[in-house]
Amino acid sequence: MTDPLVSVIVPVFNGADTLERSVDSLLNQSLKALEIILINDGSSDGSGDLIDRLAAKHPQIRAVHNEHNQGVHETRLNGLRAATAPWIGFLDADDIARPEMFERMQAAGEEHQADIVVCGAYRVTGERKVISPKLRFRDNATITRDIFPRFCQFRFGTGMLWNKLFRRELIMPYAELRFPWRQNINEDLILNIGCFKDANTVHLMKDMLYEYVFRDTSVSTSGSVEKACLQTLRAYAIAVSLFRDSGDEVLAEITNMYRQQLSWPPYRLDDTRTMSSFGAEIREAVELIMDCYPAGLGGLTTTPPSAPMSVGRVVRALSRRFLGEPV
Repeated sequence: MTDPLVSVIVPVFNGADTLERSVDSLLNQSLKALEIILINDGSSDGSGDLIDRLAAKHPQIRAVHNEHNQGVHETRLNGLRAATAPWIGFLDADDIARPEMFERMQAAGEEHQADIVVCGAYRVTGERKVISPKLRFRDNATITRDIFPRFCQFRFGTGMLWNKLFRRELIMPYAELRFPWRQNINEDLILNIGCFKDANTVHLMKDMLYEYVFRDTSVSTSGSVEKACLQTLRAYAIAVSLFRDSGDEVLAEITNMYRQQLSWPPYRLDDTRTMSSFGAEIREAVELIMDCYPAGLGGLTTTPPSAPMSVGRVVRALSRRFLGEPV
């Protein structure tokens, strides 16, 4: 294979049932200078053997095996360290890249001298029937001003990695972005924070090039409201700890972003007493926030006008309950 123009990182955990179809969508890309990095994250369903067979058959596929299950964030970092191309993309192991996705995104990135290219995506069934747009831009647009504030307002989507193409020199400094604990929800948003904070140019494409397979059992669509609140609070704690040296303006934008996220329907928590079983995890997160950015807890308590309930009441109650003092 000639030197690749794009490396696509595919984390795999027990994905044997869907992986081959997803990989086929990459092998059938119109861009042939494509490096496909399949990382087996300690699967127990035969995914590792399937990855090895695919790599033996197709020279553009590279097989990487974690020694043990590390979670999706660490697995993506392992993929970053293995990638060799000047552009880096991602695919989930049960989703589909439409045939011209990476050719068109890479060409747009070069044409507009972008650091990040973002495309639209459809939400589809397992049979690839379109349910609805998951993310759509009205027009193509090249953004060079207020990139990070716009990102924190979710103007570029909700922080997923799989519909984006990153210039190598932008994303590689985050190949060692270690978390203080395992975070399987909202972890992609944290990696995006660093990239969009540093980006000088972002190009948005109206083209719908990615198919996100909607699954009720996914990490992002399953679990209780309490777990969603807990994991988002812990993700916020990680974010402010990792970017604590980026200045108050950046930290304030991050806080506003998580405050807005906590106002969404999946986080409508009516009674904070239902969080009691998560006391140790909440204490750990709140103490990290207090250590890195104490003003952040105050920022989270300011409820956006559109919030359906008092996010501030939840955060204040959690802080009083597990720190023994008001915020």
